[in-house]
Amino acid sequence: MIKNNLLLFLLVFFTGCGFSSPNIVIILADDLGWNDVSYHGSEIETPNIDKLISSGVELDRFYVQPTCSPTRAELMTGKSALRLGITRPISKNQRLGLGLEEKILPEYLKELNYSTYLLGKWHLGSYTPEYFPTRRGFDYFYGYLSGGIGYWDHVHGGGHDWQRNEVGLREDGYATQLIKNDTLRIIDEHDFTNPIFLNINFGAPHIPNEAPEESVLKYSYIQDETRRLHAAMVHEMDNAIGEIVVALEDKNELENTIVVFASDNGGLTPDVKLNPSFLAIPKIIGICNTENRFGISLFQWVCENYSGGSSNKPLPEGKMSVSEGGIRVPAAIWWPGKLEYSKSQNFISMMDVLPTILDLINYENQLDVDGESRVNSLSDMDNPESSKYVVTNIINDKYAVIDMPYKLISSDEGDQLFNILYDQSESTNIAQENQAIVSKLKNILSQWQFGENRSLPISEVLSDPDLFGGEEDRIPWVEKAFKNAETDLTPTDGGGFKWILLFGIVTIFFISVWVYRK
Repeated sequence: MIKNNLLLFLLVFFTGCGFSSPNIVIILADDLGWNDVSYHGSEIETPNIDKLISSGVELDRFYVQPTCSPTRAELMTGKSALRLGITRPISKNQRLGLGLEEKILPEYLKELNYSTYLLGKWHLGSYTPEYFPTRRGFDYFYGYLSGGIGYWDHVHGGGHDWQRNEVGLREDGYATQLIKNDTLRIIDEHDFTNPIFLNINFGAPHIPNEAPEESVLKYSYIQDETRRLHAAMVHEMDNAIGEIVVALEDKNELENTIVVFASDNGGLTPDVKLNPSFLAIPKIIGICNTENRFGISLFQWVCENYSGGSSNKPLPEGKMSVSEGGIRVPAAIWWPGKLEYSKSQNFISMMDVLPTILDLINYENQLDVDGESRVNSLSDMDNPESSKYVVTNIINDKYAVIDMPYKLISSDEGDQLFNILYDQSESTNIAQENQAIVSKLKNILSQWQFGENRSLPISEVLSDPDLFGGEEDRIPWVEKAFKNAETDLTPTDGGGFKWILLFGIVTIFFISVWVYRK
């Protein structure tokens, strides 16, 4: 206990008594599964991520929302995604993004003279330039605005999506490597008399499954092609992380740098087939992995394309789910010379990252956040802090409420209660014999703040699905945003035509299901 208290004192002392503020590097993987890192026993080799884990604090109970935008909104604001009204990924045509009234992490850091950089994925609003990261506290942005792009062609939903500081950029190269190369350039050129904030949001290993041939060949022993490509994508990201760490070391800044690593949600597993045209309908109906009398899947294109190669074992399910595989992710915080290795079983969520970072660098102003500083959880493993957290999925009205060691999954289908400290596979529902705990967690849910929903109507999403990579048949999204700014931005419900289209899609789908059942 004395050692832990001393560590906490040193953290505060070094950041508040005349020493330069530490650099901050936050690295987000995209759809990285629990079993996609070698320190969890995966066949995928991640030596550089493993090094962060082995020499920092392994956050074994780190929780996020089950999809991209909600988790990223929590990171940027320290507030619950449900309070922010962001409960599913922001679509390319979505008129609203992360609320413009929200103060986000780079704006806090600029008060302390940080230079702020975002590289890679944004996904918190792009319909008009006012939502761009360079209008929200980032000095510099290099990457893409949307939820996913082709790794080689940088296309999303038919439009090119690659830019530097609000100017469309045509570059050849693999996205992960381009993000890494620009990060290395920034580190090399930066004057570290001012601290730096690097938010590096890799697209990997989000679909589409694309990787350089030499990395694919490294995993030739993996028989499943999707898993093999996925492994190669993780490999490329891991290499990039290693080079970034070396670059900081070469500048003699490594011991003055706090590094946070996490995934934005659980991995997209092979049994979760993302359907860009029909969303997750084939998964809900359960026909993706079955064959009809003709020997082919009814939704062959949908089911075989845009499918994940991730693994979350032994955690159940994955991305989009409120089960452990969707919301508990690999994570660590690393500060050489300040934080010694430990494996923390204390609960920490993504909305805790902002207040924790600001606490570590001695930010003294009042915060309007839902998360809490977890500095004590990093230094005192025997004193777990409050763990109240609510998540929701995008397929139906299903909520999970966590208050360690218990987790309640509440829906119209009934209540499920698990002791996730001992039952991480969520195999034993203990709700019936623990009604008092169920009532307590339901009360947390009833008192949780829910903001106004900022998502597109489902009709508009269905009529213009997001596709990653492929034919470019629209103007670049950065240009589209400037055009949108000149037009009427009144939100619509998609119009009568789109509702008719939706009705037609649903009708055709259920006719197909009926034919299949016959």
